[in-house]
Amino acid sequence: MKKLLVLFLIFSFIGCGSDISCDSSGAKDTVKELVQINVINNAYEFGFRFGEAMGLPLLTDEKYSGYLDGSVEIPTPKIKIKNIRITSYNEKTKFYSCQADLEYTWNDRLVKDLKLIKYISYSVQETTDGDLYISNFAGF
Repeated sequence: MKKLLVLFLIFSFIGCGSDISCDSSGAKDTVKELVQINVINNAYEFGFRFGEAMGLPLLTDEKYSGYLDGSVEIPTPKIKIKNIRITSYNEKTKFYSCQADLEYTWNDRLVKDLKLIKYISYSVQETTDGDLYISNFAGF
């Protein structure tokens, strides 16, 4: 199984003030945006996640052959960030190391409630301007 480990550094100028943590709305929105850009908007990664969730039936069950030949469009998954955890925190620098479960859920006429959970990690820090800074995003 291919393991995807991508490190990203991204500035997200959200003006969060004191709302900087692993589960802040700014951090969750930025993580979702990174998944949108790097998975949902990338045809290879998008198809790979769906295939990973489907497993062997995608290749062996005739009813799913449309996904492979392109006659049935792969549905866009809903994305949820769940079970957010702080693995470390430096109070002096306001630096959080975070882990979470990234849940993809697909629904269409052929697949119902198909789920894939990826275990992600990322860091959240406050910039000198008080903005949110996400780094070391991996595992999605």
